[in-house]
Amino acid sequence: MQLDEDEYVGKFKCTLMDVVHAWANGANFLQICKMTDVFEGSIIRCMRRLEEVLRQLCQAAKNIGNTDLEVKFSEAIRILKRDIVFAASLYM
Repeated sequence: MQLDEDEYVGKFKCTLMDVVHAWANGANFLQICKMTDVFEGSIIRCMRRLEEVLRQLCQAAKNIGNTDLEVKFSEAIRILKRDIVFAASLYM
């Protein structure tokens, strides 16, 4: 399989990486919204998709018997999943 690594890596969009990092470090939703011009709904969707990926990785780590990795993914989920982003309804 031939692959141009630079082209492949260039397809990744890391525009919300700083936003997610700030959120994981305890920033509130207003603060992270001011960090980017991305719509609020897109930020929420990104965080929820990230949580879903982390859940799948946690399950994969559990299935292969890597408890250390499973704990790390579980901790990442715990840090990410809070406040308005993961509210059952945004109409509170």
